[in-house]
Amino acid sequence: MDKILIELLPVAKDVDGAKRWEEEKGEFAQISAGEKICHIAVFTVKAGFWRGRHYHEKKDETFYVIDGKISAVFIDLDTNEKEERIIAKGHRLRVKPRCWHVLYGIDDASVVEYSPQPYDKTDAYTIDVDA
Repeated sequence: MDKILIELLPVAKDVDGAKRWEEEKGEFAQISAGEKICHIAVFTVKAGFWRGRHYHEKKDETFYVIDGKISAVFIDLDTNEKEERIIAKGHRLRVKPRCWHVLYGIDDASVVEYSPQPYDKTDAYTIDVDA
């Protein structure tokens, strides 16, 4: 699907760009490098619950899973293409406009969300979708 990109950030200290690593004192994750960010949020999704069930006309969203596991469902509203993916700790997910999405908690999960556009509460459209 052209409107999503899911990538596992590399586990390495000495690479340029986004990366992550574990050390005795904890995890470090550089989830963005050189990107314009006008909106940032942190949320949780408890196992058995969901977040989303909407799409945006303007907003590009990027999510980074800090911990836990999520089942993500996407529908490209221009092609009706549907895709379901499992994303977990260390994954970064980018969702383009006009891509309906929902995140279901498989495990309790913590997620960072950011966007190059400022937050606009009028740019979230819910539609009933069987997902």
